[in-house]
Amino acid sequence: MTTIMQEQTLVKASMYFHELFKKAVLASSAAGQFTRTQMDLLMTLGMEGPLSMSALSERVGIAPEQATRAMKGLRERGLAAAERSDENRRIVIAQLTEQGALFMDEHVRAINENLRATLEGLSPDELERLSQAASDIVALMRKTTLKHTVPDPEAKR
Repeated sequence: MTTIMQEQTLVKASMYFHELFKKAVLASSAAGQFTRTQMDLLMTLGMEGPLSMSALSERVGIAPEQATRAMKGLRERGLAAAERSDENRRIVIAQLTEQGALFMDEHVRAINENLRATLEGLSPDELERLSQAASDIVALMRKTTLKHTVPDPEAKR
């Protein structure tokens, strides 16, 4: 495949993934309630559990000050908490509250329902092929220079 054809294929795939993202993630009820940074923090804490604020900001790919500002809004809503570590008082540990964990369970369930509805026309074999292709894309994209770090639920295992 020529470079021009590869580029066109990547652009077309990006457009499809963007539409899928809009229909599956942005269509959920939480989409308009939070900033992108707040949703990134919620998703990361939901998938990876308690993290120091410096680790959290690194995982999400933002400055620690930006993470602190975004966490303030989440704390005010009762969805997240940030407390100093008992071992080292200079370290602040962020985590979801019980209300935050329930919210994220509901949010992920809504995303999954939206995703199932969007992909409804695919056969089980086609869904498997799409899932494998998506897995390959994620593995390849991790090797690029993209700054935003996507939480990896498999990383905990």
